[in-house]
Amino acid sequence: MKETPASETRQSVKITLDEDHSRLGIYAYNPGEIVVIRPNEEFDAQDSGFGNKTLKTETLTQSLIIMPHRLISDWAPRNIEQLEQQHFEALFPKPPQILLLGTGVAHHWPAPQVLSSLTNQGVAVEVMDTAAACRTYAILASDGRDVGAALLID
Repeated sequence: MKETPASETRQSVKITLDEDHSRLGIYAYNPGEIVVIRPNEEFDAQDSGFGNKTLKTETLTQSLIIMPHRLISDWAPRNIEQLEQQHFEALFPKPPQILLLGTGVAHHWPAPQVLSSLTNQGVAVEVMDTAAACRTYAILASDGRDVGAALLID
C-alpha cells in the first residue's frame, strides 16, 4: 500500500453546520482560505441559501482569529515562522478559556515564549493544523464553550 502524506490527503474540509446561527462559525476550510458564517442579525437579501436556512458566508484568504462573538479577519501572521507573542494581544483583556492554534496545512509547534502570555493568563492552548482547528472550533463553539481559534492561512 502506498503511503500518502497527510498534507496531500487533506485538501478541503466542509464543516458540519451548527443550527445556532447567532454566533460566528466556520463553514469550510480549503488550504489558503477559510469560509466563515456571520450571525443571523447580519443577514440581508443577498445571502447564500442552505436548505431552508439562509447563511451569510464570507471567504477569507488571510490568517484570522475567530470567537463566537468576535472576528479579527486581518490577523497579521501568515505562517508559524511569522508568529510572535504580540500577535495574541488582540485577545486581551478577556481571552477565551480555550484557544486553538491552527498552524497551516501541517502541524508545527511555535516557540514556547510565543504562547507564554496566554498560558500565564490560564488560557488552555491546543496546537494543531488549521483544518483540525476549524473542525474542533466548530464542535466546541456549538457546545457553548468559551473558545477561540487563531488560524494561520499558510
